[in-house]
Amino acid sequence: MMEFIEVLLRSMAKYSVLFIIIYLIQGCAETGDFGRRRPTLFEGKQGIDTPPQWFGSRATLTDNEVEFRNRALTLSRNPEKSIYPTLDVLEAGIGADAEVYYSRVAGLADLSVTARYRRVERDASADLALIPLYRIAACKVASDDLRRLAALEVSPGVLPEQAELAKYRVASNAAIGEAVERALPQRIDAYHITLQRLFAASPDEEAKPTLAAITALRSEVAKGGACGLGRSRSDRHIIRKG
Repeated sequence: MMEFIEVLLRSMAKYSVLFIIIYLIQGCAETGDFGRRRPTLFEGKQGIDTPPQWFGSRATLTDNEVEFRNRALTLSRNPEKSIYPTLDVLEAGIGADAEVYYSRVAGLADLSVTARYRRVERDASADLALIPLYRIAACKVASDDLRRLAALEVSPGVLPEQAELAKYRVASNAAIGEAVERALPQRIDAYHITLQRLFAASPDEEAKPTLAAITALRSEVAKGGACGLGRSRSDRHIIRKG
């Protein structure tokens, strides 16, 4: 029994070191577009794909679709990354949950509380820069999908099962676009709720530029979706007076 306990303790110590190393790797990750961290250890991992010649394969995604889906994924995950290894599927499930976002923004022992405000300002500003690029990519995909459907009508060489997969791709692209547009107001909610909590706990002048970034983002989101791929229906005023 004592031998078993000793082996167990040695194993725990070994894996504790492993997780410390992973944590340090996460903390030293390079920043990506608009100051956000690049994908970490378990991010961006994809499952088994079908053969490249199959219509459902990832190899059949156009360059426009790859850009569209990558930008959509960025806008679908929680804006603030976890400091721990995580999976895309988990982050997509969490989405822009306000509680998770606040916990990640305020969960570090910063030397100054202004760093927390700046995280929110950075995330809101990054969204403001990314949304127009995402919507341009969405428009390109919508145009490509119209041509794809038109081609199916005059392409007898395309097998029925191939045609169904092509139509499924069109429906999938549209669903992704609609989901992103629905998620955008939730991101603004997460930013604003977090700002309220930060100010209630630690009033700071950095709240002003942070609020300005959120307000600008709200105006951009209110313009609505691109090319009929969804429109923001949030009637609430995310940024309130007082």
